[in-house]
Amino acid sequence: MPTHELSKMFDKLTYQRNFFELSRGLMFRKDILGSNEAYVFVLNRERKAAITMLFVFFPIDVIWLNSELRVIDVKERVKPFSFYIPHKGEARYFIEMPLNSVKKYKIKVGNRVLFPL
Repeated sequence: MPTHELSKMFDKLTYQRNFFELSRGLMFRKDILGSNEAYVFVLNRERKAAITMLFVFFPIDVIWLNSELRVIDVKERVKPFSFYIPHKGEARYFIEMPLNSVKKYKIKVGNRVLFPL
């Protein structure tokens, strides 16, 4: 299975680790498409980690990873103001990326995605 390195794909990685950061996510932010930035959400354990797009004004791509850094689910073109976006399996991380990143980098379920922790 292919391996992707986030630090080679994006100019900037922003980590979301604490409750406030995880809750806020991309709310009220500018579109990340021009900044080529990805947001890495680090959960305290593997679990369900559905997202919401309330007060996010632009579409994004999202991938969920397990503890082994394998992609367990992919959502492309997640619409702004979507209330509930679930995923398959239990995730330890999820990554919110600029629109069309999944297609551009050919990210698929089962791929590994590496990034500095």
